[in-house]
Amino acid sequence: MELEKRNSSKRCRGRTVTACLECRKMKKKCDRQWPCNHCKSRKVAHMCQFSQATRKHQRLGLNETQTRAPKETPSIASSTSVSESQDDASNSTSSASAVHMLGYMFAKNDTLFGSIMETQYVESTEPLPEPIVQASRAVSPRPYTDMLLKNFFDNVNYHYGILHQPSFMAVYVEWWSQRRDAQSLRNPLALALTCLILRICANSTQFLSPQASSQLELDLGDSIQNLSKAYHDAAQTISSFLSPGTGGLLNAQQLFLAATWHKGQADFVRSWHELGAAVRQAQEIGIHTDAFSDELNEFDLEIRRRLWCALYTWDRYMTGSFNRPPIIQSEISVPLPNPGLDQAGADPDVPSYIVAKTLECQLAKELGEGDRVDRSNLQSKIAFVENWMLSLPSVFNIINPDKRWDDDYPHIPFQRLQLHCVGYMTQLMFARSILTSFQLFSTTTHVGTGLDSETTLLIQQVVDLSLKAMSVSKDTFDFCFPQKAKYYMVAFCPFDNAALLCSLLIHDADGTMIPRRSEVIYAIGQALHISQRLRGFTKMGDFTWSILSALKNRANLFPLEKALLEELESVGKTDITTESLNHSLEPSDDVFHSINESSNQLHSESDEGLQFVENTLAVDDPDFLEMDLGILDGVWNWERVGF
Repeated sequence: MELEKRNSSKRCRGRTVTACLECRKMKKKCDRQWPCNHCKSRKVAHMCQFSQATRKHQRLGLNETQTRAPKETPSIASSTSVSESQDDASNSTSSASAVHMLGYMFAKNDTLFGSIMETQYVESTEPLPEPIVQASRAVSPRPYTDMLLKNFFDNVNYHYGILHQPSFMAVYVEWWSQRRDAQSLRNPLALALTCLILRICANSTQFLSPQASSQLELDLGDSIQNLSKAYHDAAQTISSFLSPGTGGLLNAQQLFLAATWHKGQADFVRSWHELGAAVRQAQEIGIHTDAFSDELNEFDLEIRRRLWCALYTWDRYMTGSFNRPPIIQSEISVPLPNPGLDQAGADPDVPSYIVAKTLECQLAKELGEGDRVDRSNLQSKIAFVENWMLSLPSVFNIINPDKRWDDDYPHIPFQRLQLHCVGYMTQLMFARSILTSFQLFSTTTHVGTGLDSETTLLIQQVVDLSLKAMSVSKDTFDFCFPQKAKYYMVAFCPFDNAALLCSLLIHDADGTMIPRRSEVIYAIGQALHISQRLRGFTKMGDFTWSILSALKNRANLFPLEKALLEELESVGKTDITTESLNHSLEPSDDVFHSINESSNQLHSESDEGLQFVENTLAVDDPDFLEMDLGILDGVWNWERVGF
C-alpha cells in the first residue's frame, strides 16, 4: 500500500501544469491557448501568461517525464531578473557594453559573446542634460494628456495597431505616479516611455475633432498645429539622447510614431528615414528574428510581432508606391500577430483591429518575397491581388460587406476602405510600372497614330483599375473628412489616381487613346474637389491641389470637359451626364484639333510654359517640389508638364 502511495505521489510531482498562471490562480479550467478562454472573457488577455515549462511543453510536445522546469536565466527584457552580486553585475554590464559598442548584436547562442551579453544595462548615475529635462516637461497637464491618449486609442491606433490599450494605460498610470521624481528619468525605459507619450500626443492632435481642437486651443493657449509640433519637437530631443538599443520596445514604438507623424505632415522623405530608424531599433533588440522567446512572456512577444508587422508592411508599401529601396532585408519570417488578444468575450465575432493589419502584411509578404513584376507575370500578380480581395472576411468584403458592427466599432468601416484602397492601388502599381516601360510617355509618343494591341489593352486595364481605386478613394474621403483627413490615404490615393489619368490625357494627342473618357474626366474632377476641400486643411491637400491644377491646365480637353472639371472642382457634382458628355466628344472634331494645336504651341514655348506652371504650383507653398512622387517620376512627362 505504501509503495502505491509513493508511486502515486511521484506521478503527481512529475506532472507538468499546462494551465496559464491566471487560471491557476482563479482555479479555472484553461483551454491552454494564448490568450486563453477565461482571460479573454475577463478582458485581461494581456495578463494571460504561461510558465516557462508550460511554454516549452506546448511548443515541443514533450511528455510528462521530459518537461522539467529549466533554471531561470537573466532576462534582457526585465531589470528585476538579474540576481547576481553587484560587483558581478557591474563587471558583466561592462563586458556587455564593450561588446555592444564594438557593433556586435546580442545572440544568446553566440559561442563567443552570448554568455556575457544577457544582463540588463544599469541606469546612468549622471544627471540628465537640461534640454532633456525641459523636453520631458512638454507633456501637458494630465486632464489634457488623458484626453489626447483617449483620442489616440479611439481614432488613431487602429491605423497601425502597434499599441495595446489596456496594458499601456496601466504603465501610463504608473508613469504619472512617478512623474515628480526627476531621478526616474535616468532609467532609459522611463525616458523612452516619456518620449512615447509625447509621440502619442503629437499624433493624436492630428486627428482631433473640430470641437476637441477648439477646446484644446482655448485651454492651452496655442494652435493645434503648434501644439502638435511642440510635442513632436520635445520627443525628438529625447529620442536623440537615447542610444541605439536602449529603451527597448518603447524606443522602437516611439520612432515608428515619429514616422507616422511626418506622414501626417505630408513629409514623406523624413517619414521614410524615421521608418528606417524604427526598423534598426527593432532589429537591435532582436524583433526581426523573433528571438529571446524563452525570456519573454507571450504578451511581450505578441506586441513585438505587432510592431514588426507594421514596420514590414509599411516598408513594402513605401518601396512599391514611392520607388524607394526596401529597408528590411531579413529573410527570417516573424509570425503574424494574434487577433485573439483584442477579442472581447462578450462578442467574440467582432474582428480585432489587428485583423486588417495582418491581412495587409500577408499581402505584402506574398508580393514582396516573390519575383519582380514584368510583362510575363503581370496578369498573375494582378489576379493574385484580386483573389486576396475576394477572400477578405465578410466585414471587409468588396461586394455587400457585413456592416452590422460599423456603428459600434468605427475601426471596421475605416479598415474596410483601407483594405480596398490597398488592393486596387497595388494592382494599379503593378500595371503602371509595366506601362512606363513601354516608353509611352516619351516626348515623341504616338501623336496622331494608333497604338499596338498590347499597349491598348494595358491602357484599358490601367484606366479600369484607376477608376475603381478612385471610387474607393472618394468613399474614404467622405468617411474620414474632417477628423481623419490627415491620414495619408485620404489625400494621396485620389491624387495619385488623378495624376495618372491627367498624364494619359496630356499624352492623348488625338483624343483616341483613353477608353471611358467621360468617366476619366469625372474621376479627375472628383479628385480636384477632394484636394480643394483639403486645401488649407492639410499640407498634403495644398500640395496635391497645386499639382493637379497644373496638370489639368496642361491636358488636351474639349470645352465641355473643361467646364465639367471646373464645376466638379468647385461643388463636387455636376448636371452634365456622362451620356451628354459622350455625345459631345468626337475625336475628329475640329474643336479638339484646335485645342491640340494650341496645347502643342504652349508646350513649345518652354520658358513661358514653365513660368506659368511654376506660378500655378507656388500659389500656396513653394515646398511642393520637395514632395516625393515616387513612380510618377516615370509616368509624367516633366518637360511637357513643365516641372
